[in-house]
Amino acid sequence: MLLTAATRLFAEQGAAATSFAVIAQRAGVTPAVVHYYFSDRNALLDAVVDERLAPLIASVWDPVEEDDSVATMISGIVDRLLAGVERNPWVPSTWMREILNENGLLRKRVLQRLPVDKVRIIGGAVARGQREGTIHPDIDPVLIVFSMLGLVMLHTATAGLVGNIFHCEAPSRAVLRRHITGLLLHGLEMDAAAQPGRACGRRRVRRKR
Repeated sequence: MLLTAATRLFAEQGAAATSFAVIAQRAGVTPAVVHYYFSDRNALLDAVVDERLAPLIASVWDPVEEDDSVATMISGIVDRLLAGVERNPWVPSTWMREILNENGLLRKRVLQRLPVDKVRIIGGAVARGQREGTIHPDIDPVLIVFSMLGLVMLHTATAGLVGNIFHCEAPSRAVLRRHITGLLLHGLEMDAAAQPGRACGRRRVRRKR
């Protein structure tokens, strides 16, 4: 209950602006209860990372195996991350406020949890694909990981905004998965096997020949 209140408040106003009193008010308890479970702010921040963010990170990255293809790695990470955000909608805003921001209070704690071994597996697979001529040489084997994270976080954080601006349904998880994986794996080049999709909730119209 307290961690749920804290994570939602972090997403709404940032960790630095979230006091124990505010968390207590959101959780419907007294500040003394918050102090009972968390001796100070650092203990609370550690708990948020250990109990809420670390399990999400593990669920996204642990399944990555060295024998997987690059396409399997990327599509799997995107799908699992989207599923995690769907379960924890506070994550994108918190990611931008507290992890990407150099002054974010969760930044150092989360960076210590980065699955460096899994990043190296993906980077190695991309590099091999480049040597074999199956992956575009302009792709950076390390930056591709940040591209995956960035695209998922940005699109999930702004899905509602897209719907409001363009007066259509907000992109669903399936639409976001298809768009992000398609962009990462195929870019803007049309593949002969690609099938027409939906743009902002509307079916594309084929021209008659």
